[in-house]
Formats: sequence, structure tokens, C-alpha cells
Amino acid sequence: MIQAEALSKEYPGVRALDRISFTFNEREVIGVIGHNGAGKTTLLKILAGLVTPTSGSLRVQGIDVGADPHRIKEVIGYLPEESRLYETMRADAYLSFFGEIYGLTSRQIRERSDALFTALDLQPDGKRLAEFSKGMKRKVAIARSLLHDPSLLIYDEPTSGLDPMTSRFIISYLRHLPEKGKTVVLSAHNLTQVEAICDRVMILRRGQIVAMGSMHELRR
Repeated sequence: MIQAEALSKEYPGVRALDRISFTFNEREVIGVIGHNGAGKTTLLKILAGLVTPTSGSLRVQGIDVGADPHRIKEVIGYLPEESRLYETMRADAYLSFFGEIYGLTSRQIRERSDALFTALDLQPDGKRLAEFSKGMKRKVAIARSLLHDPSLLIYDEPTSGLDPMTSRFIISYLRHLPEKGKTVVLSAHNLTQVEAICDRVMILRRGQIVAMGSMHELRR
């Protein structure tokens, strides 16, 4: 469960989030939408422990993110809007690198990497990441976010810039993650994708929550 109370974030001259409170349940897919500058990316980075809120409280699975931002990284998988990979590496070596950081054994890394490549329909073929298409790079980044089996996934525009077929595949894949015990929080501009995947949607405007609920509730 994720619980936020009066969460705010201020930058010089800008209040990116303005005392927002919310609760996300386990095994939900939550969509965060809003215009550019509404505060979506700031919220996701705070959830991931990458940005410290100016005020308010945030607890993720009982962890006080403000007091212990490093611990939260053990239970989350984070995907930024741009897939910035180590492009001189091959996909298996890339995942091995991060697997070692997370303290996985060689066997765990190999088994999980193989399973993720299969699930994501990704065939590295020994190529370096620089040779991958944008869609393939996005799949590698998603595999990296899932490698350590986190319970919370935070995805910023997971299908940004991808072709329609790859986008549909990724959306379909993410939709089934709650069946595996995952909670997913994602931002998106494509409302069709949001409707297809999300249990509930948060609408942000100028750092404030203007509405939150299921698509049915929001339409009503």
C-alpha cells in the first residue's frame, strides 16, 4: 500500500506538487495523467525515492520514503521516460550487471533474464544494445526494472515514442503484472492505453489532484 499525506514539492519559483493526499492499494494499476508540467514526473520520482518532498509524508509498504529513501529501492522497479542504457553492453551482460547490484546469484540472474526475455518476446541475438531498435531498448529497460522481483513498479511514459504494435504488447504485458503480485503506477498521455490498463486514474493539474477514480467513475 502507498499512502501520501499533504505531499508537496517546491522548486525555485515553482510548486510542482501542492499538498496532495492519496492511497494506492496493492495489486492495482494506477494511471497518473495531466498536462505537461502538471507534476506527474515529480510525483513518480518522489515515489521512487529519487526526489525528496518539501513537506508531507509518504509511506510505501510501511517504509517512510522521506526518512529511508535508500530502502525503498529494494522493493521498486523504476522506468524513466527515456531508456538510457549502457549501449556498449549486450543485453545479458546489462542485466547481469544490475542483478549483481541487487545481490542476485549468477543462477538467479540467468534464470530471471531468460524468463523475462521470453515473456517480453525479446531476442537479443548477441547484439550490443546500441544495435537495438527503440522498442527493443524499452523492453530491455522493463526487464531490468523487473529483474530483482520488486513489488512496486513505477513507470514514466512506458510506451513513449514506440510503434503501435510494441506499445500494445507492452500495455498488455503490464496489465497482467498485478496477477503476479505487482502494483503498477504509471504516467501516460495516451488515454486509450490508460483506459485499457488502469484500475484507477489520478488527474493532476498544477500540482493538485483534480479527480481520482476508475474510468467509469471519472466519466460519470
